[in-house]
Amino acid sequence: MKPDHVAPTRFSDRAEAGEYLAAELEHHAADENVVVLGLLSGGVPVAAAIASHLGAEVDALAVSGLVLPERSTVAYAALAAYGDDVSLKYVARVWAPARQRFTAAVLDEVEAEARKELMDLQRRLVGETVLPVKDRTVVLCEDGMATGATMLAAIEVMRRAGASRIVVAVPVAALAARQEVEAAADEFVCAITPKVFNTVSAFYSRFDAVTDDEVVALIPHL
Repeated sequence: MKPDHVAPTRFSDRAEAGEYLAAELEHHAADENVVVLGLLSGGVPVAAAIASHLGAEVDALAVSGLVLPERSTVAYAALAAYGDDVSLKYVARVWAPARQRFTAAVLDEVEAEARKELMDLQRRLVGETVLPVKDRTVVLCEDGMATGATMLAAIEVMRRAGASRIVVAVPVAALAARQEVEAAADEFVCAITPKVFNTVSAFYSRFDAVTDDEVVALIPHL
């Protein structure tokens, strides 16, 4: 890592964020046992930049958040899928109040919609063939973490798939999310953990939605 490698207060875009994180992960460079996975869809540009720097394989990982009906950016749980492995992970600090506020029928409907979204993402942007992760070091990338729900689900599905070591690399994370995800991962890299966190987008100059075409262009085998 260069002496002037100082974390910024915001990034111009996801690719720049990935390049910053890549410098933090240089000790994994040229390790053929490393694979980098971007959580769909915002994590893919981050993952592509890291994989390019490390000379590693890159793929996409389908995730879908279960969000509070009245607050569409707050996830109380998430689903992740990779190949035949699927994980559903709850965030206890958000899940408990959600159960008190909403009926079981409402929450069941949210989960059903999330499962449909997950399967659609898998079909469109992952396909039937995924890179092998068994006994490999997996670097999981997202463009930022608010509750950490999708990353926790991704970690769990990678454990089920047999990954030997899980590295989480994110540009920005809320403190509570960072603490929970860092405890679940084998290695954790994060550029910004602000004292005040509202949205991930606040830490980027450009935060457009990542299109399917952009994902396909960044993942070689799609």
